[in-house]
Amino acid sequence: MADTALQRQFPSAEALPRTAFAQLPTRVEPLKSLGAELNLQDLWVKRDDQSGTLYGGNKVRKLEFLLGEALAEGHDEVWTVGAIGSHHVLATCIYARQQGLEPGALHFPQPVTEHVLDNLRALSTTQPDLTLVSNRAQIPVEVLRTRIREWLARHPEVYYIPAGGSSATGALGYVNAAMELAEQIENGEVPEPDTIFVAAGTCGTLAGLTLGLKMAGLSTHVVGVRVVDRLIANKPLVMRLAGKMATRLEACGVDSAPSVSKDDFDLIHDYFGRDYGEPTPEGQRAIRLADQTEGLTLEPTYTGKTMAALIGEREDRGLRDKTVLYWHTLSGVDLSERIAAADVAADLPDEYQQFFDGKDGT
Repeated sequence: MADTALQRQFPSAEALPRTAFAQLPTRVEPLKSLGAELNLQDLWVKRDDQSGTLYGGNKVRKLEFLLGEALAEGHDEVWTVGAIGSHHVLATCIYARQQGLEPGALHFPQPVTEHVLDNLRALSTTQPDLTLVSNRAQIPVEVLRTRIREWLARHPEVYYIPAGGSSATGALGYVNAAMELAEQIENGEVPEPDTIFVAAGTCGTLAGLTLGLKMAGLSTHVVGVRVVDRLIANKPLVMRLAGKMATRLEACGVDSAPSVSKDDFDLIHDYFGRDYGEPTPEGQRAIRLADQTEGLTLEPTYTGKTMAALIGEREDRGLRDKTVLYWHTLSGVDLSERIAAADVAADLPDEYQQFFDGKDGT
């Protein structure tokens, strides 16, 4: 198994269970045309959209550690939770199948777009065990948490992966990502960024990057862009998760895991919009601009809103003369063949057919 950047910096991290399927390191590239359009002198992208061959995006790094732990503990099934269009649920089910594990998910509805339906079509090809928690597009967070506890209580033998893969195990994938970026800086592939913009959903990516950058001795400041409810994405949660990761690392002999304070990162809330998954005008403009200038594909729920924040915050944060890195978390893998092979009527439960009424010849 190939070493990770984390292991190269801290050899005792080899004790952490992991199964290797990510395509690492992911590239760093300048966004010259978009930077010129935004009057930013030094704009870069970290191409985590290219992190895997079956599926890319930020979930792949987390799943290396999560599925590695599931296999090390002898589990046969892994279950997770997310919205019906969740990239995390899709990535988990794809890679669980690849690793010989039975996948399952607890789903809650979200606004139905063609992107959401394509994710469901692709998900159906993994033949997961799915449970739909509600028929409402909006469900209180506490109600969802209660349903998760009830769901897991009936199946204590499964390995549970929390939403977004954002546990102390999964978020280690982004401690490793920060170490990887540090190596790319040292190798002259990219200047050390002053600021990183990244989507903040369940906050594992944000917490892992913030902790990893401190461990690597970098002064880069991370700006998380909230794209979910405040009860799910908030500063205390990020700090708690970073603390749990530090404890986990110390337990395997890594003695340089610092604490993360509220001043070590930003979490901005102004680009979320009305609800999870609902497009915003700013996000839609950012999607079009990234495509027109760089051919970079964004989507409305996470990456479009994150780029909108970078655009909207660039003057107030004085970024014109700074080195700015946009961390691209959307999968860039072409799923068209998987989607074309989908049989949602056969491979999704009956209650899911409502989402496809009139869409797939039903």
